Amino acid sequence: MRKNRVTALLGLVLMLSLVAISASAATKTVTIRVEGMRCGNCSSSVAKALKATDGVEKVEVSHEKGEAVIQYDDQKVTEAKLREVINGTGFKAVEEKSASSAKMGSH
Repeated sequence: MRKNRVTALLGLVLMLSLVAISASAATKTVTIRVEGMRCGNCSSSVAKALKATDGVEKVEVSHEKGEAVIQYDDQKVTEAKLREVINGTGFKAVEEKSASSAKMGSH
């Protein structure tokens, strides 16, 4: 009887550990401006490259808006890596200037 309780307790601890590990991975969404896309084929090539990147979960690329909206696992890929992937397709991932750096530059 005691052995069954210990086994059940160990199983519960293992299960809770796995849940905690998977919960620590956060899904983030980023919108990156992309310059140079002129047509649907352009946006398709950017989307294809991003989808092939480990950690990318969902991609929507619009040549009309000039942007890529990417949902990704920040434990597997960084925003900087996503920008590298876009730049590798021949288009340019535009760095957005933060409000604070724009203010600093106006002095």
